[in-house]
Amino acid sequence: MTKIKNLIFDLDNTLYDFSDIWKKSNKLVFEYLEYNKLINYDDFFKLYKSINNKLVKEVVQGKLRLIELRNKRLKLTLTKLGVELSNEDCKFYYDKQFEFILALIEPDEEVNMWIDKLKEKYNMIILTNGKSQEQRLKLKKLGLEGVFKLYISGETHISKPKEGAFINVLESEELLPEETMMIGDSLYHDIKPAKKLGLKTCLIEKKWHFDDELAAYTGYKVKDIKQFFTELDKL
Repeated sequence: MTKIKNLIFDLDNTLYDFSDIWKKSNKLVFEYLEYNKLINYDDFFKLYKSINNKLVKEVVQGKLRLIELRNKRLKLTLTKLGVELSNEDCKFYYDKQFEFILALIEPDEEVNMWIDKLKEKYNMIILTNGKSQEQRLKLKKLGLEGVFKLYISGETHISKPKEGAFINVLESEELLPEETMMIGDSLYHDIKPAKKLGLKTCLIEKKWHFDDELAAYTGYKVKDIKQFFTELDKL
């Protein structure tokens, strides 16, 4: 078996529990904007998630650009509640939510200890979709600034699941696919495109808005990043 030399990580819901933080921050901004006067949060979130899942299918089908997803899901949700939002309103909503997200993110000493140990043995890379400043600020709050080679879609202008996002990393870092493992929480964005290019893969089994087929996945998977770190020497 070819030895793994390179580890490419997704960021959100891979190196830390973004789902839990996102849900808490979303409720905080919901209450900050007093939408709780229109509907209770649990009912709001059910509606928001239902609309999001339909839009994600449109993204997968190529009918909607990923960059348009955030605003469209928020607009459609609030329209159902009788509130019409502009793009500026959406920007305010998500900017405020990101303030709450940053306030909630904390370093995980055990994860950071593992990463500090592994960087002596492996090429450590992050491949993530998102805005440059947001992703870099998250890493800073996690205590992981300057640890990884970073490939952020907001900087490279190539987003996952496009194969070009992975090829860009492989070519820029001069990595062999068979010596490289992609670790991420999304079958669609992380695992399937990496497998297609010949990379080894590990699915972080953290269900969020997207992968309804996770339960049927039979490839290598772990419940969280700490389990991956403890099993890495056996791979």
